[in-house]
Amino acid sequence: MTRRAFTLALLAALAAPGLASAHMPAGARGPNGGQVQDIGPYHGELLARDGELVLFLFDHNDRPVDARRASGNAVVLAGGHQHTLPFEARPDGSALVARGEFHAVPDLRVVVQLVPGPGISRAQARFTPLR
Repeated sequence: MTRRAFTLALLAALAAPGLASAHMPAGARGPNGGQVQDIGPYHGELLARDGELVLFLFDHNDRPVDARRASGNAVVLAGGHQHTLPFEARPDGSALVARGEFHAVPDLRVVVQLVPGPGISRAQARFTPLR
């Protein structure tokens, strides 16, 4: 290996961790301010407000994914109560929304079960705690 080839290979190896960190890591804050977790082949960003959960889907290049073909539910643990809420896609496909009777308390825990689309296996992610 020539000195130039070695130098280029070394620079590429040193740059690789920086490129990887450009993706949304699990537990980080997403572009909409929610918590990010891996869900099957996607990243899911979950936002919680009293009575409403909004789940944004992104591919592993952090590009938004149309949620109209996805289905799933959220198991919400809040205030000592468990609620299972179905997700419905927004008409524009920008996110999935689940509504129910719960308060977005600091120790809110949510398990999302998602089928991203036809032919894609069910996936699950835990969002805990949501702050």
